[in-house]
Amino acid sequence: MKRFLIILYAATLITIGYFLILGLDYYRTDYIDRPHHEDYRAFRPAGNLGIVFGYVGSIMMILMLTYSLRKRTKLLGKGVSLRTWLQLNIYLGVCGPLFSILHSSFKVQGLIAVAFWSMIAVALSGYVGRYLYQLIPRNQEGDELTMAEIDKQMQLTTQILRERYGLAPEQLAQLETLAKRMISTEGSFVKLLVGAIIADLTRPMLARRLMKEMKRSFSSVDRGLKGLVRLALERASLARRIEMLDRTREVFHYWHVIHKPFAIIMYLIMGVHIGIAVWTGFAGLS
Repeated sequence: MKRFLIILYAATLITIGYFLILGLDYYRTDYIDRPHHEDYRAFRPAGNLGIVFGYVGSIMMILMLTYSLRKRTKLLGKGVSLRTWLQLNIYLGVCGPLFSILHSSFKVQGLIAVAFWSMIAVALSGYVGRYLYQLIPRNQEGDELTMAEIDKQMQLTTQILRERYGLAPEQLAQLETLAKRMISTEGSFVKLLVGAIIADLTRPMLARRLMKEMKRSFSSVDRGLKGLVRLALERASLARRIEMLDRTREVFHYWHVIHKPFAIIMYLIMGVHIGIAVWTGFAGLS
């Protein structure tokens, strides 16, 4: 699935980039002079390409609702995990607005401007929501773990470190201390949240630093050091998320309160826009 998403993102972004470069001269032309541009009939919102961008963007934004449908009902079955639906939802939320921006030819005004900026707010807040979502420990299906399940996961990690790498209790304590230097598990929620963001952005550097320290401290482990580093960082990251859990849940709740109104406004105005376009014939369907 990860490989499929990489290919999907790459193909979509290359396509968007291609049309952006193709119509760059038109997009850079002053709004009042655009009707005289040779690409006007193709790239204007109701043009041959502009209308296609609108269709694709609208379809993607509508398909985003399937995640909520899968999450709250049984209509879409359980064959695909909720985590996979979320990943597809994020893809649609990233690429749908980009096609909509191409459809608008980078000029929005009036009622459409409200829908456009609501869409941007939905997309940006979606990134925030996705980050908060992954801070809450979850299983493969995407369901939130109970504290008992989280404790079991921590114990399992400890067991793997002890059995696979033969670490003694004092070495486990030393490993935890080293990992905590890289990933703090103490402090206020804001401090931990900022630390989490920085750690996620600099994870490769953290892994290299931890690898150097482990080579000095764990000379008895001659194989699988990369796996040991990965497990140590995962364990420290999970410990931090446990420390942040209650506050993250609360912030995630408030995020829903902010995110939903923008989404409702966006879909309502998008529906009005599409309806008027079809009625007046600008959508190419009448």
